[in-house]
Amino acid sequence: MRRTVAVVVAAASLAVAGAAPAADVGANDDTGKWASDSGTVFFAQMAGLKLKQSVMTTRWIPSEPLVIQDEDALDRAIPEAERAGLRVVLAVYPYPPRDVEDGIAYPAGFATWLTAIAQRYPTVKQFVVMNEPNQPAFLRPQFRANGKNSSAAVAGAFLAAGYDALKTVDPTIRVIGLGLSPRGNDLPTAPNNVSTSPVRFLAALGAWYRRSGRIEPLMDGLSFHPYPARATDGLDRGYSWPNAGFIDLGRIKQTVWDAFRDTAQPTTVNGLRLYLDEVGWQVDTEGLLGYSGVENVSVTDEGSQASIYGALVRDVACDQHVAELNFFGFYDNIERDGFQSALHRVDGTPRASAAAVQSAITDTEPGCTAPTRAWYPAKRVIGAETPTWRIEGRRMIQVAASAAEGADAVACLLSGSLGGIAATTEMVSRTAKSPGCLGGKIVPGRPATFVFRREGRLAPVTVALRLVAETSSLRSRTFSRQVR
Repeated sequence: MRRTVAVVVAAASLAVAGAAPAADVGANDDTGKWASDSGTVFFAQMAGLKLKQSVMTTRWIPSEPLVIQDEDALDRAIPEAERAGLRVVLAVYPYPPRDVEDGIAYPAGFATWLTAIAQRYPTVKQFVVMNEPNQPAFLRPQFRANGKNSSAAVAGAFLAAGYDALKTVDPTIRVIGLGLSPRGNDLPTAPNNVSTSPVRFLAALGAWYRRSGRIEPLMDGLSFHPYPARATDGLDRGYSWPNAGFIDLGRIKQTVWDAFRDTAQPTTVNGLRLYLDEVGWQVDTEGLLGYSGVENVSVTDEGSQASIYGALVRDVACDQHVAELNFFGFYDNIERDGFQSALHRVDGTPRASAAAVQSAITDTEPGCTAPTRAWYPAKRVIGAETPTWRIEGRRMIQVAASAAEGADAVACLLSGSLGGIAATTEMVSRTAKSPGCLGGKIVPGRPATFVFRREGRLAPVTVALRLVAETSSLRSRTFSRQVR
């Protein structure tokens, strides 16, 4: 969304969740860029709330490959924001998506353009490269004709080119990748909004990265947009796998680990941090002056927004893997079909959330104020519990399995009474096409059930079930039961 105006015990860095400084808080908003005073009042208000950074947008338009869009506005606004004590972050990406889809947008051209921007604005040391590439509003197509994801490879190529270009200009520039949307339907044949879930997008990006042979990282940090499914949701309500919200950040960390472990691209285990570059709960603006149009989504009230925003700041202070939290935005959009989730109303008057955020920043300046928490990558399939076994007269055997993430399942009837280790070893080489085996797919809320019917003379067998995580073949779990 943009405005138009396995426990790894060697990972010592994971020992204490509150060991890192609290995340810097800022706002993602172009209002100051377009202000008649070049943002003097706007940026002063941001700094007054103790915000640390201002994220502004400039897009690469392939039909104007050498033009820095909004150059005059940026020339004025960037120094003004810095005079207010704010760090400027530029969000950059190719646009419109049809140019990528039509094949007239190339990573090399994007890299040349980024080089010019980094040279023109040498004080800008952080770039968010790409924006919601798992959504068709920003990158198309999402899938190939065979139904396989294609957007991750395209985004990866642009991100790699951008990383190399920016690091060539200045190795100290932080390149933050992707700006992922929290949701996607993973339906290549959907009637509209054909999109990719963040988990499956990251998995596809990791697969592309490994195939590419690249020996440099793609990014110094991962940008993620943990918007709620509905503005009426509380902070503790997330999404079903493979989508993810704020409460589901562990899901994103796990997928990054699965995708990039043992490569040149760091994960949160060895240095990568998360940048929550857009987040917002929309509020009711009915009856307020300055707004136009009709609201097109469910909204919350200003008091609830303030409570959530304060809790957000305090929560990220206790997560060592989160580097930044940026609210979208600082001033509301005028049109109600835009976004009204800001700390200030469209006329510049503060909402209760402005004071709540300022108070939370003050409270967390010394560090985490809540019980600290650590995160470790899972070693096995997450949420894979002992399956349900049902045996009728020794001839009908039914196995029902579930998990808290997507997993491929293979169930087999193995000859003889095998112990757990022997059954696990035997199942490593079995597939759904192996004799005496059945295969299926598990996603949360949709368990897989396998039914075997034994014929003829009955002899001892072992029923074995092996689950392999969709995002990593290195995470599996095997269950077995002997039937005499």
